[in-house]
Amino acid sequence: MTATAAAAPRRPASVIDTVDELLGRRVSMRSLALLRVLIGPVTLLHLLPFVVDALNGRIYRDAFYEPYASWYPELPRTLYGAMLAVGVVAAVAMSLGFCTRVATGATFGVVAYNLFLSTTHVHSNRAYLLIVLAVLAIAPCGRELSVDAWIRARRGHPPLDPRAPAWPLWLLRFEAAVVYGASGMSKLVDPDWVGGTVTWHRIVQVRDRLDASPLPGWAVSLLADRSFHTVAAKLIVITELFIAIGLWWRATRYAAVWVAVCFHVAIEVSASVQVFSYLAIAALVIWAVPSARDRVVVIDPGNRGHRRLTPVLGALDWLARFRIAEGAPGAAVTLTDRDGTVSSGAPAVARVLSRLPLTAWFALPTLLLPAVRGARRSPDPDQAGHAGDSDRAAEPGLAASGPR
Repeated sequence: MTATAAAAPRRPASVIDTVDELLGRRVSMRSLALLRVLIGPVTLLHLLPFVVDALNGRIYRDAFYEPYASWYPELPRTLYGAMLAVGVVAAVAMSLGFCTRVATGATFGVVAYNLFLSTTHVHSNRAYLLIVLAVLAIAPCGRELSVDAWIRARRGHPPLDPRAPAWPLWLLRFEAAVVYGASGMSKLVDPDWVGGTVTWHRIVQVRDRLDASPLPGWAVSLLADRSFHTVAAKLIVITELFIAIGLWWRATRYAAVWVAVCFHVAIEVSASVQVFSYLAIAALVIWAVPSARDRVVVIDPGNRGHRRLTPVLGALDWLARFRIAEGAPGAAVTLTDRDGTVSSGAPAVARVLSRLPLTAWFALPTLLLPAVRGARRSPDPDQAGHAGDSDRAAEPGLAASGPR
């Protein structure tokens, strides 16, 4: 290399180069593997009405339907039923991770074909499901949490690299945020929605069910009050827009996830939205930082309470966030986070539970308690530097944008 070449200034990376590097960086696909497991039952729930009708001798052609195009192929009645059966088997295999690539592709194919048979089949939640299935079909999401991985290990083969280019994860994150953002914006520009007319009318339609429900009389009266919906509708719009924006930033992401769960539970209780609530809650796992085993939990193996924590982590750490190490006898439970900060005792347990998908919604509010917030200690400089180097090597861009 010549001195001139060595001294030449480095060309700043263009926006295209930065985006290309971000999308191509290899990150853990663990969250997509977990999403694949969760989407199997959601797909079965989606297919259930079509299967029940087919078993009772009815299919979409026996009622009003409108094909998307005259050339779109339509199967004979018997083959249509067989196709639905293939979809059910494929969805189960996809969730189990058996022949994952084929099963996920077949599930996507059946759902897509059935969706476009009639314009009456298309709803936004079904379109969202189809997009999620499409991404799972092309992403390497069967290398973990799968029968395929178990069979490979039983045969003595080394495990496949669980990392892959990050672009499928970014694509799903963008789609998830768009779902909330588009819904919030469409309501914001609709006078009937933002003014409360739509929500009030829905309550009027189900007033008899509300009267027969276990809700107290004051709650039923409040829900039926037109002025209540003038305020409630605006809160719904603000909630959707907050989720759409808040999911992108570390400081607001946990709050956005917690609010999103409340939001979808409320929707499921108050309205018929098919599989949307289950799908949207399942899709929240994609917002976890895609790096594995980057937190260390230190326990005292002689402590019975500590030993109880070990199987809990083993059973519920679906995103593979923790490593367990043995500490000194008599020491408290200690959590070393990915940034090197340390917490001990009950605050450490609270933080651990807030990072497990099944317990996160219940544990996240405890992070606001002063005793938990103030329990984190600054890391040892050498340890902090090592942890930072590990994060940057694993996923510098995604780690900066992900939850801790």
